[in-house]
Amino acid sequence: MAEEQIDRISQLPDDILRSILSLLPTRDLARTNLVSKAWRKLFAFSSLPVLMFQSPDFLAAPRKDTDVSSFINAIDSYLKLRQKDASLEKLRLHVHLNDVKSLLDSWIDAALERKVKELDLYILPRGRERRNPYSLPAKIFAATTITVLSLQRVIMEIYGDIDLPALRKLHLGEIQCDEQPIQKLISSCPLIDCLRIESCHGLQKLHVSGLANLRRLGVLWCYELKRIEINAPSLQYLMYQQGRRPCDVVLRASEFLRELTFWDSTITGDLFQNLVSRLPSLEGLGIRCTKLQRIEISDHQLKRLDLSLTEKQSKAKLKIDTPNLQSFKYDGHRMPLASLISSMNTSSLQEAQIHFLGSDNYSHLFIPQLKEFFEKLKHCQVIKLLIKSKRELILPRKLRPILSPPVYDIKHLNITVSHCCRNHRYIIDRLLWMCHPQTLSISSGTNPKFVKILYNKFNNKEEHPKCCTSCPIKCWRHYLEDVQIDGDESRLEIDRIIAMPKPSMYTHSDVRFRLKWRSQLL
Repeated sequence: MAEEQIDRISQLPDDILRSILSLLPTRDLARTNLVSKAWRKLFAFSSLPVLMFQSPDFLAAPRKDTDVSSFINAIDSYLKLRQKDASLEKLRLHVHLNDVKSLLDSWIDAALERKVKELDLYILPRGRERRNPYSLPAKIFAATTITVLSLQRVIMEIYGDIDLPALRKLHLGEIQCDEQPIQKLISSCPLIDCLRIESCHGLQKLHVSGLANLRRLGVLWCYELKRIEINAPSLQYLMYQQGRRPCDVVLRASEFLRELTFWDSTITGDLFQNLVSRLPSLEGLGIRCTKLQRIEISDHQLKRLDLSLTEKQSKAKLKIDTPNLQSFKYDGHRMPLASLISSMNTSSLQEAQIHFLGSDNYSHLFIPQLKEFFEKLKHCQVIKLLIKSKRELILPRKLRPILSPPVYDIKHLNITVSHCCRNHRYIIDRLLWMCHPQTLSISSGTNPKFVKILYNKFNNKEEHPKCCTSCPIKCWRHYLEDVQIDGDESRLEIDRIIAMPKPSMYTHSDVRFRLKWRSQLL
């Protein structure tokens, strides 16, 4: 009976088995031939639709002394011994050029002969080979069956015609060429709906037009780029990340653009305002522009705003009028809270995420301003706070006699505490002074010492605390009436952490507490 249950997989249709196998890296697939006869049968005919090969130490630094001969032999077997009438849906090769230089052309030939539809090549040169990356064979650009093409760390030279009539998605990363091959490739593939160009060397001008189906475009870290023109009437998602040198961005036919992520250390305020003001359908906006000292956003359509500021923008003037904003995320050095609080409309906000980067320059007014910001967000469903240093929650003694009461209406506070953060007791006390959330969750990835200390504080809380007798505003111990662990998963994680003699670096899953607060002091 047990054997029948184990071997039920043999009864599945081949198409379902192939779909299951296509989700696994090919290195793991090699182990599946021991599972059942049906899996061995599929292996024997080498008919798997997806083949994904990645060197054992790919991207590892420094390079490990690894025997890659079996890895190379596996690629050779799967590609060259594969029946030519067995079509290939996807081939991924993430390999070191030094190991496979003499075999790459033959592997690509084998894939093209089998009418591969998705081709993903990341050819990483090491040592002396860095000066001479892999040069792509011309036949790749005449593969009529390819629908998805991803090329990274290669030389791209195109001398003949391009014939990629089925291409829908194109990703070029760290390509060595000037703008002519890239421009030629883009203009020759009018059905592209997703285009990503990343860290390409030699690219100074980019003109994206003639792509009626283009919906997603990413241009990232092409530092030599001086001008980019975009004329894509169907474009809905644009990610632009640039820096170091000024670059003219010309965006035409953008009435359907819904999501814009714009990172540029050189753009001025007037150019940015002019760009954003011409996007009537914008629902999501991400900003990281280090030169901007005045940011004005007035948009009733906007639902998501990600704002990132540097230390140079600690006095930036902000005016945010977005009554339908549902998600707000901030990260950077010292948010200009006083400016943001007075100008931000948060009536519809569902989630706010705050991440303060480490800094030693914390004003004594920072904590009162942060609490005021919590007051502004009290109707928000979820507030997420990432803490990396205890300095972020310093509360000077001279301020304690004049503090205002904590914020009571916070529904859910989610906290992530970095493993490098110290003095967790300090953090807990300051947080619960600022607000009294209905539920408090500690995210996976947090230092488990924080969870252990928090649990012990809640579990060993005095019934009638005698601290804070001289302060008009009492600490959280005076208000907390009851604490419950919310859910079996939270209980299991806490039991695991409590049982560990030396807690590991991270929690594995979220831990959630449900808190009941008194309306009157003890």
